[in-house]
Amino acid sequence: MSITPSAPVLHGRNGTDLRVAEQELVLRRAPQEHRIPFAAIAHVHAEGRSVEVRLTAPAATAPTVYRVEDVSEAAATAFARAVNAALPPAGAAGSGSVVVDGSALVITRTTEPEQETRTPREAVHRKLKWLVAGSFLAIIAMSVIVVNFADPVNVVFTVLSGGIGFTFTIAAWLLAPEGLRPWRLPRHGITVTADHARDAAQPWLYLYSDLDGNTWRFLDSSGRHSLEVSYDPHDPGKAVRADGAGRWIPGILPLSSGIVGVLLLIAFLATPFMDFGPSGEEYRNQYR
Repeated sequence: MSITPSAPVLHGRNGTDLRVAEQELVLRRAPQEHRIPFAAIAHVHAEGRSVEVRLTAPAATAPTVYRVEDVSEAAATAFARAVNAALPPAGAAGSGSVVVDGSALVITRTTEPEQETRTPREAVHRKLKWLVAGSFLAIIAMSVIVVNFADPVNVVFTVLSGGIGFTFTIAAWLLAPEGLRPWRLPRHGITVTADHARDAAQPWLYLYSDLDGNTWRFLDSSGRHSLEVSYDPHDPGKAVRADGAGRWIPGILPLSSGIVGVLLLIAFLATPFMDFGPSGEEYRNQYR
């Protein structure tokens, strides 16, 4: 019987993974994967945060044991209980039958490392964290340089220009895909006809279908009965007017942010060479 719903997945030390798949256990321990059929298992024993899978073995032969450590204690107990309940009874093959060596039934193969997959949103969040961390480190490094090789008063300008400059530059990077989409999709996307939904409650609503037959929504204030839209084949929910109407509007914000950010970062890099005039003490000394 299938025990997949009642047997938890065990994640152990050093990336070890033990789970149930149909009528076998799958043990992944890089760089190998062991597929252990139930017929090869004598007993599964849970003790604290460890699980042992003991294979069948003829008399006077030491059985093969697979051990997974550093797993959840509750999960280990539940896993052992579920697997043991699904194993065939010890005497099911008859009292005179020969016990097979379970290790001979185990299929072992070398596996390639699994590539980490992220959604586009997760990838953007990860890059954003690195950009923010890098910005802080750059501001700190520049502040140290200014303190040691220029007027310490310049540190104030360093922090302001760097903080605001990096913020605007990162904002421009985040907004750039939205600004470029109206220019990119008409050339590299898929163009279809979107029909007015004729919904009095939503007069701006148009509907279009992708190549898989899924229906998507598009908002436009033109009032036409139908219009052509270009959508992203990798994300059909993102579409723009195929004729390019209003394509410059989404680019205003990222372009403005980028210009401000770049100018401030240029000033940020020039901070050690800037002279903001005599300090208070120097000013007083000039007029004594």
